[in-house]
Amino acid sequence: MHRTLVSAMMAGTCLLGLPGCTTNAAPTHTASAHRPAAARPNVVVILADDLDWADVSTYGRADVPTPNIDRIAKTGVAFSSGYVTASVCAVSRAGLLTGRMPQRFGFTYNINDEGDEGAGLPVDQKTLAERLKPLGYRTAAFGKWHQGAERQFYPTERGFDEFFGFIAGETNYVDPKTPGIVTTPTKADKYPITPRTGHHAMVEGPDARPADDFTRYLTDQITDRAVDFIDRSAEDRDRPFFTYVAYNAPHWPLQVPQAYYDRFPQVKDPVRRTYIAMIAAMDDGIGRILDSLEARGLRDNTIVVFLSDNGCPTRFGFCNPDHPWGSGKFTYLEGGVRVPFVLSWPAGLKPQGISDSPVSSVDIAATVLHAASPRSPLPAELDGRDLVETARYPDPDRLLVWGQEPVYAARRGARKLWVSHDWKTSHLYDLNRDPAELEDLSATDPASAADLSAEIERFRAGLPDPRWKLHFTRKTTVNGRETEWVY
Repeated sequence: MHRTLVSAMMAGTCLLGLPGCTTNAAPTHTASAHRPAAARPNVVVILADDLDWADVSTYGRADVPTPNIDRIAKTGVAFSSGYVTASVCAVSRAGLLTGRMPQRFGFTYNINDEGDEGAGLPVDQKTLAERLKPLGYRTAAFGKWHQGAERQFYPTERGFDEFFGFIAGETNYVDPKTPGIVTTPTKADKYPITPRTGHHAMVEGPDARPADDFTRYLTDQITDRAVDFIDRSAEDRDRPFFTYVAYNAPHWPLQVPQAYYDRFPQVKDPVRRTYIAMIAAMDDGIGRILDSLEARGLRDNTIVVFLSDNGCPTRFGFCNPDHPWGSGKFTYLEGGVRVPFVLSWPAGLKPQGISDSPVSSVDIAATVLHAASPRSPLPAELDGRDLVETARYPDPDRLLVWGQEPVYAARRGARKLWVSHDWKTSHLYDLNRDPAELEDLSATDPASAADLSAEIERFRAGLPDPRWKLHFTRKTTVNGRETEWVY
């Protein structure tokens, strides 16, 4: 089912899901020839950090204008039921970068900022960059990495020719003493904002040399590097490129240039106002990336994907108060894993409007690899499907399973089951009627509960032991009911 962007406000409540038990069979609806190197699409994957589904205008929300994210959607497809592999940063990113459910290779829990010992994306798991390099791609990553602090996990060891960014899970955007900067305290604040050190500092290149400029807003620095890479890559039209642009916006701490803060005088809460302004700054950066592609004549044959790594941390006071889903980051309710998710490839996909078909971040690798080498079979270990095919031929009943021990969830059709093994409880929801996941239907639909419970157990049974420890679970109350955080 497709609709125009204008009619989309609550489009996504019809479907949900996350990857886990997906298949990646070769598309059956099209047949393409081998692509010469010059015809292989360029790829730009843009990742936001802790961005809520309700905090982009793509799906009809009017309070947070994101015209450049909307530009991507209007030339391609906006998935209203787009999901990630986990509700925390590092685990989600591992799924995006590999095209696999990270729990399948023991990347089960988040990585602490200074790096749990031995924690990182296992070297026996290929990243999308490592798969594209043999196809002739130039590769670069900019922004937040959060895939391990040891040398073996560093981006240029994982298929990227270039890197500028930071290794930790968060960092400060700019020196708060810089003129024209607004810094707004929140419930998430843990310490005063100080100069970036250790894995929070900016580094670049294979030698991880210092590249810190604490007087320039980090969102702008990441954009600068991405645009420069695109401009340089355009000089060699016979070699395609892949760039992974991982903004840390709008993750805490809340900092933004005054000019962006001044755009939103109608927002009276300074915390919420700063958060929205940070999204606007990121959206302007995305606009600069799109402008560079267009100016260089590259936009038509460039796949551009935008999504967030997980939902917004609702307890910290800056998320959208009109959030339509249950809870947010750290949970396996909708708000934890359902994210804004748009894709555009003008040469390969006509505009589709909004699609309700459930998709996942693991689909990105499958999509790109099929576009780059359409006659080659997809690697059997991938968990994803081709998003271009999904946009054309939706599968509303796709089974999706995900979770981090002890909490799991599964989705098929409109039914979703949430399970906590340590609480010894489960809840079944109908996401068509109850997107906030408030009404447990287990007693009235035991067949669906049993079906989805069996799928979760099938998924669990195939998982190895986690490679590093669970940091904590925590009981939290959202919308007057208890749920469980996993970190």
